[in-house]
Amino acid sequence: MVSLVVMWEPLVPSFAVTGLVKSRQVPHHRSAPAAREALAQRRGRGILGAALLCLALAATGCSTLGTPDDQLITGSVRPHVTPVSAPLPQGAAPKGIAEPDWVEAKAALDQALTSRDKDPSIPWENKTSGASGTATPIGPERAGCRDFMISVVDAKMGDRWVQGEACRARSGFVLNQVRILGRA
Repeated sequence: MVSLVVMWEPLVPSFAVTGLVKSRQVPHHRSAPAAREALAQRRGRGILGAALLCLALAATGCSTLGTPDDQLITGSVRPHVTPVSAPLPQGAAPKGIAEPDWVEAKAALDQALTSRDKDPSIPWENKTSGASGTATPIGPERAGCRDFMISVVDAKMGDRWVQGEACRARSGFVLNQVRILGRA
């Protein structure tokens, strides 16, 4: 009669077949010391693999550290839009109006001419010179042109009015017939 005997050593099973030959065991697997060594190597590789997997998973949490929170786009916060400035209306400053004051007045006039309000009057101020005033389109637009008035309040020269016509062009507005009317 042939029987199968399974013997367990710590952590390493060994198989032997007993039967026809008394007291002789035929090993079915590696010897116990070699099997223990192979198991230890496999276990070492398993531990090393598990450690590398844990390290890789932990490192994935660091992938967002390189980008500032400002650049994350979620759609919940509206982005800040910087307006693109159109060129200022073209036209030289009339005599008696300083060029820096005229630049500020033209910026206000451009804003008033492009406003959707019915009768806009846009204030302007040159903080360097202290001059200020308002820019106001007058009357309806005719053939792409519209009359305007600009008030100028200046401590040196007093209060004055500037009158002219602003016509639409490809690059913005062109100012025509600009003249000083006199004291406001």
